Amino acid sequence: MPDRLTARLTGRTLVIATGHDLSLALLEEGELLAQSHDPMAKGHAEALVPAIAALLAPFGGSACRCDHVVVETGPGSFTGLRVGLAAARALALAWDATLSGIRSTQMVAAEMPGEGRLLVALEAPRGQIWAEGFQGVARNSVLPPIALTKTEAETIAQGYEEVAGTARHLLQPGQNITPPRAASLAGLASRALGPAELLYVRAAEPTA
Repeated sequence: MPDRLTARLTGRTLVIATGHDLSLALLEEGELLAQSHDPMAKGHAEALVPAIAALLAPFGGSACRCDHVVVETGPGSFTGLRVGLAAARALALAWDATLSGIRSTQMVAAEMPGEGRLLVALEAPRGQIWAEGFQGVARNSVLPPIALTKTEAETIAQGYEEVAGTARHLLQPGQNITPPRAASLAGLASRALGPAELLYVRAAEPTA
């Protein structure tokens, strides 16, 4: 995968992703130190704190401090996202660390090699698909996050060279299901980070 870190995060960074599975990563100067990823549809509230403790244990445990905390902001399970955001805010306050957000779709895009047009598609409730389009080595967004029906997503996917994400199997042959992973942040430029605020994705506007 190309190195997309044009400006690395300095110091130590904890990444928390709870919008789909329970995924954590610890970075040092932008390089991956440790990670954990547990498929999990629910139960994040009970599992998150022990998972963070286990991740940090080899690096000083409760004495370990991070300079940055990055949290997944969606689209994803609002219950899971809220759990992750609450924990991220508490840790950033305790550590006097910076707090930033990263979209679920960006996390998937960061793991995909190449520079062509990429559509990240994630399974959403009620049979919908959350989607965002990217292009170039830096994976710049060319289609803002949007909620689509399967038919709408199939039409949009025709304009992209590749589809990735948990809904890929609904749009293209194959079972290459790629969930958002915290460790993907090791391949992102710090400029890709945004505010630590939940992302509310709107449905596509109906056409006349």
